[in-house]
Amino acid sequence: MTNASLNGGQVGVVVQNEHDSKIYKTYTISVPMDKAPKLSQVSVHERKSGEELDVTKESISGNTQLYRATLRRGLQPGEKLSLNIDYLFVSLVEPRPKSVGQSEDQSWLWEDQSLVASVYPTRKQKTVVKTRGDVLRFTPLDAAKDGRHSVVFGPYTTEKSSRVEVGFKDNKEQMEAVTHRREYFVSHWANDLNVLEHYALRNRGPELSGGFDKVDQMVSKYMKRRDNLVKTLLVKVPADAREMYFVDEIGNVSTSAVSGRRKGEEPFKVLQLRPRYPMPGGWNYTWWHGYSVPLDRYLKLSSAQPRHLLRLPFIGSLAGCASQEGELTVAMANAQNTVVRAYELRVTLPEGARDIDVKLPFAGQALLQPTKYYFDSVGRTVIVIKHENIAPAMSSRHILVSYSYAPLTLWMKPAVVAAALFMVFMLASAASRMQYGLTSSAKKPSNTASKAAKKQAAAGKAD
Repeated sequence: MTNASLNGGQVGVVVQNEHDSKIYKTYTISVPMDKAPKLSQVSVHERKSGEELDVTKESISGNTQLYRATLRRGLQPGEKLSLNIDYLFVSLVEPRPKSVGQSEDQSWLWEDQSLVASVYPTRKQKTVVKTRGDVLRFTPLDAAKDGRHSVVFGPYTTEKSSRVEVGFKDNKEQMEAVTHRREYFVSHWANDLNVLEHYALRNRGPELSGGFDKVDQMVSKYMKRRDNLVKTLLVKVPADAREMYFVDEIGNVSTSAVSGRRKGEEPFKVLQLRPRYPMPGGWNYTWWHGYSVPLDRYLKLSSAQPRHLLRLPFIGSLAGCASQEGELTVAMANAQNTVVRAYELRVTLPEGARDIDVKLPFAGQALLQPTKYYFDSVGRTVIVIKHENIAPAMSSRHILVSYSYAPLTLWMKPAVVAAALFMVFMLASAASRMQYGLTSSAKKPSNTASKAAKKQAAAGKAD
């Protein structure tokens, strides 16, 4: 277990083929349905070689979601194999009590079965629960407390499972993005990659009892006491990001700043957002921000064939912080205390991109949606990727997009704009030559013709 928002677990198993003649080529993993909706990822490694096995999601069997790991070679009758199964869950533990005072400790409750769910009979098992904060209580009482941050259940030699609980203290920030949408806009013409992020954030800590007390907050600040309030949101942006902006949906952002990169730090800057009111447990905050970076940092031209290779971060990084210091560092932004429950990634490619191929860092599907913007002629393609239960560690993963883009396509937009301006000019020129009055269109005789007629009449009279 890592913290209250992100819960990791490793199951070490020694499997034995007890069949007389059957060879097993796969190993089946069971996840109970009460935990499956919060599963972020599952991976399997061979303990001896350390090699990761391919894991595929299977059907639901009874009250469990099944996953199947493909072994490197078949498990022969009587043979044993040691595997490490790593799970990562988000928002699995709940605050207990559900509401506390502004400066009281946050307590959390972890609940599970004493035996790991499995489709195979289990002969012996021991469960060790490790917490980041101090262990406060556990059930059943015959478990052994191993230090301040660990509880040992078992070993169990029976297949009858029972409920086990561990209560612990964790006063760190626990943030959850209920929804998060990240959008990329690729422009070859301007050599620009525009990034736009939408957040609907929630503080997962215990709800505030008794209401928010501004005086108590100020006293805690000057007395250097801790409280359960998230005061600053830290967003990691590339060091060469420019034209940064943010828009708060309800207009209560009062302070913002950008911390430059320090010597020896990662190539990132920190965008700091401070709401006018800090965020106690249960409070929500919604906003969006954006920036631009040079496209050539992420786009390469394949030498083997005329294809463009676009390598983009799968998700951004966000951290909640209780500090109100003037300058917060990249290390603080690496707190990894924000999980994402529902995530959507959209990549808008330039007009004329074709033969699009997308490679994801996980098993998933990318949808290609056609769309049109201003002055588009043939339209462009938007790549849409949706995923759930995103752990902060996935901010280090990337997606790879390859596509074909003809050099002449770059001039498609200027040609459309020039044609549109030419049409406007021609219409304006034609409109200026039209008459809109109600007068007759018959021509009046000219003054020269009138004078000649008068002279002819006068000469006739003289004769």
